[in-house]
Amino acid sequence: MSIREIAKQLGRSPSTISRELKRNQTNERDSRYIPSKAQEIYQNRKHHCGRKYISCEDTLSYVKYRIEDHWSPEQIAHRKTAHKVPSTSTIYRMIHQKRLGPITMARLRRKGNFTRPAETRGKFNDGGRTIKKRPKDVYKRKELGHWEGDTVVFGKIDRKCKSSACFVTLAERKSRMYIAIKVPNRTAEIVSQAIIKALKDYPEDMVKTITFDRGKEFAGYEDIENALHCSTYFCDPYCAWQKGTNENTNGLLREFYPKGMDLSLVDEDELKHNLELMNNRPRKFLGYKTPNEVMNETDSHTSCCT
Repeated sequence: MSIREIAKQLGRSPSTISRELKRNQTNERDSRYIPSKAQEIYQNRKHHCGRKYISCEDTLSYVKYRIEDHWSPEQIAHRKTAHKVPSTSTIYRMIHQKRLGPITMARLRRKGNFTRPAETRGKFNDGGRTIKKRPKDVYKRKELGHWEGDTVVFGKIDRKCKSSACFVTLAERKSRMYIAIKVPNRTAEIVSQAIIKALKDYPEDMVKTITFDRGKEFAGYEDIENALHCSTYFCDPYCAWQKGTNENTNGLLREFYPKGMDLSLVDEDELKHNLELMNNRPRKFLGYKTPNEVMNETDSHTSCCT
């Protein structure tokens, strides 16, 4: 009988019969259709289809380890590794199904909301160093050496500070390398010294420009320029987004030091460890490389950045 005649008697589409014959014939040389063999082929195919249940202990241990290192499921899934890592959605599903032991959604890193208070510390003369005069190549993120600076205060509750301690933070625009220095206060002298100390060991071509907001703590910009042989620039008033790399990474730092914490109690060794976690975390916009890897790609920079 023809395929159309068979389809008519079985009440099926001719294309359905055609696909069944092509899929489940005995083999390429023998085009006969044997029902028992066809059912066996179907069941074998069915066994291998669908989402596989991940039970490999090495894979589960690796996922747990990376989450405890404050990696997101997306970073874990896309980072190249010897482990057969599941997809982003599968990792989230494993967490919801409680297959990763004590790991819950509450353990995943997340950024807190932050409302920037109005500046009340006065103004200073930036010497015409507006961000509009910054070289256009800085925006392309094609070369290392362009930094963004800021200060971060965590100890405010109801607009009252627990202490004057804060972090001076620096973020490199291309690699996203992040530096945070604990200082006792936000005076211009203290902040300038902290920035100089943090960047002085880098080669000159690794510190070309630094962009700040208009906080009065950066009034010592000339001392920074003279010590580091770099150029400084300032964002437009109330335009902190113009140094978004630093602002976004400051938000990631809140995972370790939440808003309202007294920074005078921060342990220096613990801060160093947390910065290592951040700088060894793969980033999507870096092709899932880490900031440390991008900084060390050029041999001439390796000795400084290791």
